[in-house]
Amino acid sequence: MILSSRPYYPVLADKEELCVPVVMYHSFSEKDSRINRYVIKPERLAEDLEYLEKTGHKTVFISDIYAHYKNNSPLPEKPVILSFDDGSLSNYEYAFPLLRKYNAKAVIAPIGKACEEAENEKYRSPDWSECTWSQLAEMEASGLVETASHTYDLHKNADGISGAAAAAGESREEYILRLGKDNESFNLLMEKYIGKKAGVFVYPFGSKSDISDEVLRSMGYYATLDCEEKLNHISKTDDLYSLHRFLRPDDISSEEFFKTIGASVP
Repeated sequence: MILSSRPYYPVLADKEELCVPVVMYHSFSEKDSRINRYVIKPERLAEDLEYLEKTGHKTVFISDIYAHYKNNSPLPEKPVILSFDDGSLSNYEYAFPLLRKYNAKAVIAPIGKACEEAENEKYRSPDWSECTWSQLAEMEASGLVETASHTYDLHKNADGISGAAAAAGESREEYILRLGKDNESFNLLMEKYIGKKAGVFVYPFGSKSDISDEVLRSMGYYATLDCEEKLNHISKTDDLYSLHRFLRPDDISSEEFFKTIGASVP
């Protein structure tokens, strides 16, 4: 019998309240000149995964949390959610090999149109390109990636509209129609390449309106993610709307970062 060298993770059997940190990453680069608020070095992610493994934390999908409260499915004792916004090619080139190395899970939220256009790009680089939908499908098939929606084409600030928020003066009906059309375009691609619709929605820039969660729930989403940096207290499936996330900077250690967000060694 072959014994795994990976640590044992205790399992939660009951639907108790969870304090779940969600980490927000974007892109990765090996070039010092490109490091900024939203671009960090791949080795920083490697250090994070090593730290989580050593401290007994276990990465989970948002669907794992949902299943825990809906069907009483077991969860590891100290769950952490890793989220990657935008669908950068660097997620595939740098992050995905690390997820495989550490057997870690992550939620990747691509911009549908950008990844569609990436299929026909002639010159591609992890420093500026997006993943293709084919690459997203490959990562999803590994069992280590859960694909979420970052909209098809609403990741912009234009015409007085920020991301998926409602525009000033826009009626409820107009907002639902606009968001619905974008959602349909995203899910047509996701069903084509991945074979299912998205169940998780990630707000571009964290921008949302008072009715956004309600509207997205009616469209079939069981969870949404914003950009407010707070720890999540989850005790039912309704708590999965507007999950908060902590942006991972490049300039601090994993121990310092996870201590700050409430995922340090007990």
